[in-house]
Amino acid sequence: MGDFHHLADMTSSNTLVSSAFFTLLALPIWWTSSPASAQITWDFAEPIAVAGEEFGNRCPRLALDASGNPLVLMGKSGEGLFLATSNNGVFNIPIPIPTLENVFMADAEGPSIAVHGSTLGLAYQVSGEWATGGQYMSTEDGGQTWSESFPISPNAIEDHFMPILAFDDDGNPFVAVKFGDDPMVVEGVMRSTDGGQTFQPAQPASANVGSGLACECCPSKTIFGHGRYYSVYRQNDENLRDMRLVSSEDGATWDHQLDLDPTDWIISACPETGASLAWLPDGRLASTFRSSGNGASEVYINVSNVASPMSSDVGATVPVTNFVEAGNQDQPHIACGPTHTVAVWQENSGGWEIHAASSANDALPGGLSNAGTPVSTSLSGSNLHPEVAIHGSKVHVIWKNSGSGQVMYLRGTLDGAGLVESGAESGATLRRLGPDLVRIEGALSRASFSVMSSAGAVLHRGQCDSHGAAAVPSKFTQSQVVMVQVQSSEGLELLRLGVVTN
Repeated sequence: MGDFHHLADMTSSNTLVSSAFFTLLALPIWWTSSPASAQITWDFAEPIAVAGEEFGNRCPRLALDASGNPLVLMGKSGEGLFLATSNNGVFNIPIPIPTLENVFMADAEGPSIAVHGSTLGLAYQVSGEWATGGQYMSTEDGGQTWSESFPISPNAIEDHFMPILAFDDDGNPFVAVKFGDDPMVVEGVMRSTDGGQTFQPAQPASANVGSGLACECCPSKTIFGHGRYYSVYRQNDENLRDMRLVSSEDGATWDHQLDLDPTDWIISACPETGASLAWLPDGRLASTFRSSGNGASEVYINVSNVASPMSSDVGATVPVTNFVEAGNQDQPHIACGPTHTVAVWQENSGGWEIHAASSANDALPGGLSNAGTPVSTSLSGSNLHPEVAIHGSKVHVIWKNSGSGQVMYLRGTLDGAGLVESGAESGATLRRLGPDLVRIEGALSRASFSVMSSAGAVLHRGQCDSHGAAAVPSKFTQSQVVMVQVQSSEGLELLRLGVVTN
């Protein structure tokens, strides 16, 4: 595998639970109906630099802590990776991450991060060591201290390249890799059952997807939900570049495949752009990717119901905007919050700018169409490789700016999200009865409920009893924030049993 790999960004945008001084409370949250395309009001007049150019602007990646504050990964060639923490839009001096030397730093195939509970995980590749150089490490305290760097494929004799990280419900990491010797590269997934200290052999996740191979320069995206492992990757079937979603219940037998991209893009070179995935609160899976199959270089969004693994319903795929000029959109990223979804991408209309579009979740995928506003027009130089995260009604966006040599940041508010926090009485409540016991009470009889992350991702689904009560599975109750969505006499409620600072 040569050193020509470059471009594209992948990350996870779940929520990292930080440690601080906390007071426990149960807080009901509810929302009202909202327009399909909610506007974003940016909280800052100008983008904020995350750090000085001395920390580099390579491979920007975004995650959130429990309070909704951004954590930003960035890298500098020849020096390594750094993590910047923040508080209310003010970033601290980036913390150096003690990786192995010579981290492979390409914006597409570079490091990836993911979050589960209090764990922030990092996967990266040692440059030039394409078979055995994949590494995993983690931090439990927001980057102050890190585990050792564990090899992902220490005994491999063929390429295991570009580890893209996610966590399962038990907090064990898994990665998608491109494995095999060029050009016979396939999509592989490697699981850990011991917290990332060791990984099982790569399983050919693309084995049942026709005769095509995996594009070796396009990053995959992994995600876990509904008891299944998912990976989306770009397939190359004799230069037909497709986007394929594959899933597995055990990480070994990949028995479900969906073709997300109907545009039939024919190109004889690797397009070096991948996909982004996020769970909607109702269990649908939203994805976004770039294709030029219809002539223009456009960003598309797909929403599919994958709750039934035997479903063949690929859902609808539409352009993210009404953009019609050729060759201008790329590198999309998506985040789904409790009520709204936001997509960001880079667009060239006389210069590369970052664009954003938003929608009420129940209007997807069509709600993002005919929308898209530039957010970086005040900056000189190219603005590239954006990522987005949502916390409640707050939107966080980062990207790299070539003019300043810095990673830039904007925070905004979703107008019309209608997310209201209140201490008033409501139809349903969460009660903590012990360290391992959190109980839902006051919901509708036999109502379904979802345990959710602070970013709106569905972690678990269950059903209340005839009295509208249920116990939250104990593996979610030890979190410092427990969020449950359930129907009550007041309507659809999002209940939070959580932590606030004193």
